Amino acid sequence: MSALPDRSVDAVADLADLVAWAEIAGVVDEAAADTTDRLLEGLRADWHAADADGRASLGRIVRHLTARRDALMSDGRKRPSANPVSLRDVLARLGATTLRPGQDSPILAALAGADSLVIMPTGSGKSLCFQAPAFASGGLTVVVSPLIALISDQYAKLTAAGLPVAMMASTQTADESRAALATIRAGTVRLVLCAPERFGQASFTEAVAANPVDLLAIDEAHCVAEWGHDFRPEYLRLAELRATLGARAVMALTATATPQVAAEISARLGLRDPVVMRTGFDRTNLSFDVIPLGGKGAVARKWDALLTGLHADGGTPAIVYCGTRGATDDVAKGLVDRGLSAVGYHAGMSADARNRAQDAFMSGRVDVIAATTAFGMGIDRADVRGVWHWSIPTSLEGYYQEAGRAGRDGLPGRAVMLAMRADLGRLIQFAKRDRTSAADVAALLRNLATEETGNGSFAVERDRWDDSRRLALAVAERIGAIELWPGRGGCVEGRLLVRSMDSEMDRAADDASRQAIDRAWSGYRAITGYVDARTCRRRTILDHFGDVAPGRAEGRCCDICDPLPDVAPAAATSPAVPGRARATTQAREPIDCVGDDGILFERLREWRRERADGNPAYTVCANRALQMIATQRPRDIDALTRIPGIGPVFTERHATSLLAFLGDTA
Repeated sequence: MSALPDRSVDAVADLADLVAWAEIAGVVDEAAADTTDRLLEGLRADWHAADADGRASLGRIVRHLTARRDALMSDGRKRPSANPVSLRDVLARLGATTLRPGQDSPILAALAGADSLVIMPTGSGKSLCFQAPAFASGGLTVVVSPLIALISDQYAKLTAAGLPVAMMASTQTADESRAALATIRAGTVRLVLCAPERFGQASFTEAVAANPVDLLAIDEAHCVAEWGHDFRPEYLRLAELRATLGARAVMALTATATPQVAAEISARLGLRDPVVMRTGFDRTNLSFDVIPLGGKGAVARKWDALLTGLHADGGTPAIVYCGTRGATDDVAKGLVDRGLSAVGYHAGMSADARNRAQDAFMSGRVDVIAATTAFGMGIDRADVRGVWHWSIPTSLEGYYQEAGRAGRDGLPGRAVMLAMRADLGRLIQFAKRDRTSAADVAALLRNLATEETGNGSFAVERDRWDDSRRLALAVAERIGAIELWPGRGGCVEGRLLVRSMDSEMDRAADDASRQAIDRAWSGYRAITGYVDARTCRRRTILDHFGDVAPGRAEGRCCDICDPLPDVAPAAATSPAVPGRARATTQAREPIDCVGDDGILFERLREWRRERADGNPAYTVCANRALQMIATQRPRDIDALTRIPGIGPVFTERHATSLLAFLGDTA
């Protein structure tokens, strides 16, 4: 979706500032009304000049602002709240000198009181979409996130910027929680960060509701659409919070929503005619590689490929994602034994051990962290250069979110999957575990009846929910057999709506179970389709997320478009392989560049260095391709593209220059 024109951004920001101040003062004077009318007239002109996407966003935003302006002029209601800050001042304090593509519409929608659905890839700046309007509006913004690490990280950064923010997290002491509640209740903060379970505490909900709530922001909103082992019951009651808190607008944010999941998010959260901001999913500064591994010696070649990449210039900092806790421990130890500074991170470690590992990596004291998926969501280390997957992940959505933690500073990053066919058995087991039946749901209802605390209510400790019971719980909620509430502490809470299932509910449960199974197998097919792809990996990812825009790699694209040099099993220390290694069972025959070919090869290396423009030389092409150019001396595009390693990205960016260079040397 196109960003709004700069003039629209300025005009809507000015208009939002006027309305926010008017709500504090309780009156719109004549001068302010005249200014508002002029701004609205300019926005209408922008609307006529915008494309279809821009018109849709701008139209909704202006309608909401106009309605608020008219309501203020008619009754002049005053809202008890802190004074707002100019949006420009807020952005400056947050260190945002410019807005990234896609940030403008959700920011302005929030200031206008309009709902929004924000679908932006990891590292594209989603958090600014709710942070900026939080401090530029007259009311309170409540941000719901399932990630304690993200809550703590954002709280630290906003506090350091001197902005009035509070957080509620299980890591706080009792005194810290009481102090945070007091500031929320008194209205001295403008943004509150919390986990969804926090609304199970009446004292917190009442403290928030004592304020005029301008925005309820729901981060990682795809959690409302999860099934099985990823099911987050506490997310299902968030739609009701709007009425409980009197929230003017709701913003749902996610990095991993396909069009189908986006529609489910909007429906389950009850978004009202939302402004939808779906930026392109392409992370143009990342390259994508799959290194297939199998047969005798596959594990050794796997280590060779990983170590070659990590030891290369710009190979670290890096994250190595592992499929199990045991693999995480093994990889972390293996990295240390092989001379790298590394730590491990997974949910089986103590909280203190996880915190120490996270802090060591985030502070730069270690170069590599080996981790399960428990690490990373919301982690904002901008200079991660590489994300490696030691095993095939369970979904393409999860893979892309994890891969997107590389290159968040905009500099080149890489995502590499070390794909062993042996991983497929584990993926099949994961897909099969998302299986339940009407009988399983009926058994769950009978079990919950024994836990009843009165009026059908139940509260069950979270650690008693294994994957099968969690899936049955998801199905029971979807067919209307139970309702779920935000749980307190470590509990899943709710109320039984039926105690036994009739034939209609049996059919509904079986249908829901089939949907869960189909969804699990669709995920399996998507990730294996990515691994087995014979066309551009970037294109495969974009197609999965419904992004029809052409992929535009800033450097090297992927191992399909720009093949990696082949490396023998023992080549991990070879200086000729600068960290773009495809592990194979044997190396190709070397190319001898002697005599005039050798002289040309050296001149081509100088040409390549100039074309790299300060980036690593291999981002233009590999040594082997350059050697073949020196020996074959192609004179046209057709001859050039027949050389292995010369893909469409190279052709688009460098072919004209190269052919001219070769012509001059003839």
